[in-house]
Amino acid sequence: MSGDDDLRRVGERTWTVRYKIPLAVVTGLLAGCCFVGLFAGTSAVAWVGGSGLVVLVVWVVVFRVLYRRGY
Repeated sequence: MSGDDDLRRVGERTWTVRYKIPLAVVTGLLAGCCFVGLFAGTSAVAWVGGSGLVVLVVWVVVFRVLYRRGY
């Protein structure tokens, strides 16, 4: 990228910037639900909770990569 492109992108509000806080809150609430299911539920609910935590970790990694790249 050239210097002009970098200057133009500074003022942009991408979806990752706009929704960073709401997505963090929702992700935290879903993680809490997954933890409750993992430790307090039956075996089926524990599987769902554990799988949900894995999916949330992948989502956080993907979101951080997108945020750093400016999407």
